[in-house]
Amino acid sequence: MLISPLPPPRVLIIDDDPDISSVLVAALEAVGCTVTSETNSAKAEAACVAAHPELVLVDMMMPGRSGIELLAPLHEIAPDAIICIMTGMGDPALLQRSLRSGAWNVLCKPYSLSDLAELIDMSLRLSASLREEAGAGYVTKESEWEFSGDHRPSSADLARLIAIAAETGNDPDVSYRKLPLLAQELLDNAFEHGTHGDAGIHYGSKLKTAPESLELTVWDDGPGFDGKTKIRQMQHSTPCGKMSGLQLVSALADEIRFNKQPNSITVIWHSKLLAKHEGENS
Repeated sequence: MLISPLPPPRVLIIDDDPDISSVLVAALEAVGCTVTSETNSAKAEAACVAAHPELVLVDMMMPGRSGIELLAPLHEIAPDAIICIMTGMGDPALLQRSLRSGAWNVLCKPYSLSDLAELIDMSLRLSASLREEAGAGYVTKESEWEFSGDHRPSSADLARLIAIAAETGNDPDVSYRKLPLLAQELLDNAFEHGTHGDAGIHYGSKLKTAPESLELTVWDDGPGFDGKTKIRQMQHSTPCGKMSGLQLVSALADEIRFNKQPNSITVIWHSKLLAKHEGENS
């Protein structure tokens, strides 16, 4: 179970299969969530208004409207909610379309309870970071941070990055979804695999803003890895469970750079490419 003094996470499930929904509800309630389910895609908006969710899990293929078609109206109702697609289809092009259409992650069947627990943790921190950044007077000019290995990335760390990107007039989908999502995944990876929680090993991030681009670099003092090879390997593997940080980076960034000294990854969004992507998705 989730052990927290905070209220139970609110989760909304939209899936036309009542059997799958009931299993998912039971699994989420077992880890301490308050769960609402809806099997009719026509009632998705009403269910979202009533549930006020922090995490929404919506099935890809349903009668009436698909999960991708529901992303925009659900986001309009619950802008701070983290909306993820569930699917049994492992088509890479479909997964990329889901992410580029506004999904925060894609949960590929079969998935495990640990995948659900990771999604809940992700949604709580990301949702909190969006609320914190939206708070009155939250503005920061800092663009570079360093942490010791015993500091777990927090919602406040993400909120600072969002504030800088939003203040400089970057594309809202980058500032409020792509940037915090990739920042959390990469910072978590640096914390868990780069420092292993050792206070003597450091990690950090740097955000570089310019009229033509936005660059996020996450680094750590750990041994590093061959990111390019891992991305190539993932392109030929069957998706299963929650999409990994590198899968998300590959789908959502315009450009990726790896460096071994120090161990770092830089993700870049170009203004011209962002405008082109928006035209393709319209």
